[in-house]
Amino acid sequence: MRRTVSLLALLLTCALNAQTVLTGRVVDAKSQEALAFVPINVMGTQRTVMSDIDGRFHLEVNALPVRLRLSYVGYVPLEVEVTTEASLKLALRESTSELSAVVVNAEDNPAHRIIRRAYAKRKENDGLRGQSYRYTSYSKTTFDLQPDTAITNDSTKVAELDSSSMAAMRFAEEQHLLLIESATKKSFIPPANAREEVLAMRVSGLKDPTLLALVAQTETFSIYDPDIRISEKSYLGPIGPSSTSKYRFVLEDTLYQGADSVFVISYKPRPRTKFNGLKGLLYINTDGYAVQNVTAEPVEREGVSVRFQQLHERTMGHWFPRQLNTFIYFLGSSVNDMGIYGTGRTYLKEVQVGVDVSRKEVRGPEFIADRMEIRRDDAYWRQWRTDTLDQRDLKTYAVIDSIGDSLNFDAKLKWVNALTTGHLPMGPVDLVLARIINYNGYEGLRLGAGLETNDRISRYGSIGGYVGYGIQDQEWKYGGNLTIKPVYGRDLHLRFSYENDVSETGGVSFVGHQRGLISSEGVRNFYVDRMDRMERFAAQALVRVNGSLKLWVGTERTHRVNAMGYQFVEPMGEGLSRLRHDFLIGAFTAEVRWAFREKVARLPHREISLGTKYPVVHVQATRALKGLWDGEWETWRVNAMIEKTFRIRLLGNLSVRVLGGVADPDAPMPFLYNLRGTNAANAGLLIAAENTFETMRPNEFLADRYATLHVRHAFGNLLFKKGKFRPAPVLLTSVAMGELQHPDDHRGLLFRDLEHAYIESGLRIDRLWKSFGVGAFYRYGVHAFPDVEDNIVFKVSSAIAF
Repeated sequence: MRRTVSLLALLLTCALNAQTVLTGRVVDAKSQEALAFVPINVMGTQRTVMSDIDGRFHLEVNALPVRLRLSYVGYVPLEVEVTTEASLKLALRESTSELSAVVVNAEDNPAHRIIRRAYAKRKENDGLRGQSYRYTSYSKTTFDLQPDTAITNDSTKVAELDSSSMAAMRFAEEQHLLLIESATKKSFIPPANAREEVLAMRVSGLKDPTLLALVAQTETFSIYDPDIRISEKSYLGPIGPSSTSKYRFVLEDTLYQGADSVFVISYKPRPRTKFNGLKGLLYINTDGYAVQNVTAEPVEREGVSVRFQQLHERTMGHWFPRQLNTFIYFLGSSVNDMGIYGTGRTYLKEVQVGVDVSRKEVRGPEFIADRMEIRRDDAYWRQWRTDTLDQRDLKTYAVIDSIGDSLNFDAKLKWVNALTTGHLPMGPVDLVLARIINYNGYEGLRLGAGLETNDRISRYGSIGGYVGYGIQDQEWKYGGNLTIKPVYGRDLHLRFSYENDVSETGGVSFVGHQRGLISSEGVRNFYVDRMDRMERFAAQALVRVNGSLKLWVGTERTHRVNAMGYQFVEPMGEGLSRLRHDFLIGAFTAEVRWAFREKVARLPHREISLGTKYPVVHVQATRALKGLWDGEWETWRVNAMIEKTFRIRLLGNLSVRVLGGVADPDAPMPFLYNLRGTNAANAGLLIAAENTFETMRPNEFLADRYATLHVRHAFGNLLFKKGKFRPAPVLLTSVAMGELQHPDDHRGLLFRDLEHAYIESGLRIDRLWKSFGVGAFYRYGVHAFPDVEDNIVFKVSSAIAF
């Protein structure tokens, strides 16, 4: 009998303590988009949970029925009676009215006190910067069409749609435009040693997704950063030493999670402030005053606009992101009057924070995608996915893969990649696009072709060759090269080359400073009209000494001939001299490129720089010895360049480049310096060229030592915005100093000795019409012309670049 009573008492106690688990999802009533971080409270208690980054929630209650209350900034509060354990879909309606702002003195604003405490704790709570960590990740990104809800919610308007619009709407409902899945692993050692490797990737419509590999990066901003980079723009972070003077913070709600509280704070720029600002919500937990959740988006959407959501959790005693959402809006782009948007969801798994990460784990490029698996089966992907693929996902793969096969998307995407790399794969060889067509002032239009073997033949080397013909100089040019890569995936290259071509007289170029097919600075080639015929044999080795330093060392035999009338006075002794226009040298060469903490991505067939916030330094030296490779001259030259872009929070970007060199003062003109003037008097239309002298005539000055400074401040569209008309003003100033010790040694070609500083300034207005703008530049100082109008130069600018 006692046992029976005890058993009944135990069962009664279990029944009384049984918990009912409610699950569901919170969405926007209009768009059906998941709403993250929505507080869900059991009315009459302090029991509150928040929806996760996908809008899902799990809530334990003692018994049913219960009444739930949902309150979210910008939405009408919702109360709902729950009587069953069935999964819930709770839809919140966006508020149509905005409450008047409550004026609170800064010293009395409780939100400001919370923000200041969060700022004071930023170093210990910033999991992305302050601690070593490693994790794996799964990401799913979709691109979709967005029907106008004003039409879809009105049956009359839907009935009036034509067949094309109806088909597009059905497409949008049934599948995505594009679906991308990726899995990565990442390790990090503070302050900046990181390595992320793509393990697998799948893109609907493509058999080989490697050309889109950069999409797989899980790199994201830290809300604690003073400057936050989004879509190539810099925004003032809301948690900073002076953020309360720039942002308006409002304490919207206080939630309770066990012994801790979570403060919900909205933020947006203060009225009448002018800077690149963000808006959104901060959820700050009293456990360390850490940011638990955050939403952020630019105040003004333009072009491609991005909105972020981050969910942080305590992991191994440290706050760390666990889920990341990215929403991409392509403003101004549409298909059948439907907008285009993208949604990226990233889930971090196997997170280890504050652990020992070996240097080997972060050695090499920061991002690696050259060995990833591209044909994994469904079983492999199921182990990564947080949810199974729904019907829209499955249909997307089925339909888009079929379309991709029939239209050969892989081949078409190769052309896009070719414009960025300059190489178009054609089976086992690449067509070198830069060799097809060119223009400069000496050759005029240059036509040709170039081929180079690719990894299909060997990953350990390549052979290439080219041929070209100048319409204006009526001369053929040709050359070839052999590159050996003894260790695949490492920056250790041996290169042997031969060129029978032309080269700028007194020009400077750095091996480690390559531009794309089209660039604003590359426009300078249009104005280069003084060149030498050149035959060169060269051997060079490339070694990456460490993550920041690259070194090129080599030797060359170069024969240069000037056919434009130039004559160099060569001393022969005892008051005798002879005139020369051809110069044969044998030389050793070296170049160093130093980019501290530069981020590098290794993709199939190439490496690309993801940039660095520190200055980039190039130093180059040439030493010619008489008798080396039958060389007839003993001479030398050293060149250097430093460049840096400073991102100024409220005033745009300030770019600075210092370029200079010192050469043997007894050397012929080809080994001296022609300053970079781009004001060609005979040109019908002048085009602005970055980091050149816009008012200086080509070949106007010659120097054996010089230094130039180019300063450019781009305001972006901070100063003037009116609808789609958003011109971007740019202020420019350039200064040159130099000297030529023996001007009488150079005959036949006109030039001037620089003697005093050359100065010019200008104003350029970019994007007046699409990618094009105009600029006006003025030459002043000692080298100014007597007539004011001769010192003013007007040019067209272009923002098109690859």
